[in-house]
Amino acid sequence: MQKSKSVKNDEFYTLWQDIADELPKYREQFRGKHVLCPCDWDESYSEALVYKEEGYVAPNNLFSTGGAVKRINIARSKNKIERNLDSVKCNFVKFLVSHAEDYGIKSVSVSGYDPASGQGVKFQNIDYGKYDIVITNPPFSVFREFIATLFANKMKFLIIGPTNALTYKDMFGHVQRNEMWLGYHHHMTGFALPNGDILPKNDALVRYCCWYTNLDVSYRHDKVILTKKYNSVRNPRYDNYDGIEVDKTADIPYDYGGNMGVPVTFLQKYNPDQFEILGIDRYTEGNQTPNKRFIIGGKEKFARIVIRNKEVYHDEDDD
Repeated sequence: MQKSKSVKNDEFYTLWQDIADELPKYREQFRGKHVLCPCDWDESYSEALVYKEEGYVAPNNLFSTGGAVKRINIARSKNKIERNLDSVKCNFVKFLVSHAEDYGIKSVSVSGYDPASGQGVKFQNIDYGKYDIVITNPPFSVFREFIATLFANKMKFLIIGPTNALTYKDMFGHVQRNEMWLGYHHHMTGFALPNGDILPKNDALVRYCCWYTNLDVSYRHDKVILTKKYNSVRNPRYDNYDGIEVDKTADIPYDYGGNMGVPVTFLQKYNPDQFEILGIDRYTEGNQTPNKRFIIGGKEKFARIVIRNKEVYHDEDDD
């Protein structure tokens, strides 16, 4: 995210394979919904309706933000696709339109803004009241503002973002409050650049990107099977926090009810009925070195999420 702020163009286009791997898992949640794909300024400088379910009449103010888009005359035309699919560049739009009828999607719209020319519709200015779900890969330089805009408008969403965004206080707050979580696939297979080059999956940018959503995902209902017993050697205590270190999710002890620090990858299996998230290391109450990571033997650990096992934890005050 920091690197994105220093470059003119941080547009990285999502590959069809990554979209085809993730989106079908939400098909029932797409049914009957109006979908918006913003931030595709290469696709459209206007708020354009790309697909409509037969009989769907768009609101009168659909194109109030400007742009020359043909009006839809339901009486004269029964065309469901309002734009030639061959002319669509965005893989999100292509996939959604291709599967819209099968998924029961009511409409697919797209909007974009080019910061270089000042053309188009900024995502901050969209009337989100016309839509149900936002699906896109926003520029990482404005990722935090984009997330804040979605929550301010109470939107459902499925978007791609940098994994390190989880370690920011405002972003992690949404995770801790169970307002946002990770999607099914935690790495991309690549990104396409505007010049046509492909960033491969071993590129650092690709490796550290994931899906974020507030749509339901099945793993949040699956209990994590714990097989390890608490061991003071394997689970040493932190120097600056009253909690133990757990190096891997698979090593979470089944018999420990206190505070535990686990890696960020724990969120890939997080079940809110089984575990409680208390915070993230540098912003966790009780950290004796505020704004610092947890320390063991004088050495700082990588980012740790503080959790507690609900099935073991017992508050003595309740006795």
